[in-house]
Amino acid sequence: MAQATKALVAVKPKETIVRIGEWLAVTFVIALREVRSLFSSWVAYVTLAFFEIWAGFFFFAIARIGQTSDMRYLFWNMAVISFIVLPMVTMRLLAEERRLGTLELLLTSPVTDWQVVLGKFLGAYYWLIVALGLTLYMPYLVHRFSGGTVDLGPYWTAYIGLLLFGATAISVGVFWSALTDNQIIAAFATFGTLLLAYVITWPTEGTGTLAEICRKISLYYRYQDFTAGLIQSKDVVFFLLLTFAFLYLAVQVLGSRRWR
Repeated sequence: MAQATKALVAVKPKETIVRIGEWLAVTFVIALREVRSLFSSWVAYVTLAFFEIWAGFFFFAIARIGQTSDMRYLFWNMAVISFIVLPMVTMRLLAEERRLGTLELLLTSPVTDWQVVLGKFLGAYYWLIVALGLTLYMPYLVHRFSGGTVDLGPYWTAYIGLLLFGATAISVGVFWSALTDNQIIAAFATFGTLLLAYVITWPTEGTGTLAEICRKISLYYRYQDFTAGLIQSKDVVFFLLLTFAFLYLAVQVLGSRRWR
């Protein structure tokens, strides 16, 4: 009996690892399918072109006209560009599946709602990684033309902030895309949510409880420390929790469809 118990305990961790691996494999298959679908359409390339052109414009304007290596304004503008562009990337994730009638087929296949949502999220997140990767010439040029005298630390923390900021933005897009089969509505709802969360502190500048609450939930307030070269755990946790919250809501929306 004791030997059987030991054998069972020894097997369980392996079974757990195998199941987790299988679960993740299905999720990445969905993500890969989404990446292929995204980059086989004009949406990925138009949005990439828009992002890169405007990011490049702000970079050369600040570097040439401002004659400075302080790129905080650049990264603030890149955040603004991202929440303009990302709704166009995420609007089709689940809304198109609903419009084409393939979402029901996907939900009745042997996959969980979390696998579907995470797969869609990772597919769109790949776009963000590509978009930011194409801007890495910026710190390279600053480093080269400054002779290596410029501290690139704030650049890398700003990129980390953009990855976290973008993850939150994409999760908001996944949520709204799960709610409707109209891609335009999903895009505008995502943009409106992100814009509100970015500028929510503007009407409440100053001190007081309301101003403090608005600062705590403002994407701009949470992101600005990253552009200054600071990575604070509270800001990282904020973005991660907000990302999880919207992905959880998207899962609940899909779950409600299973019972209709």
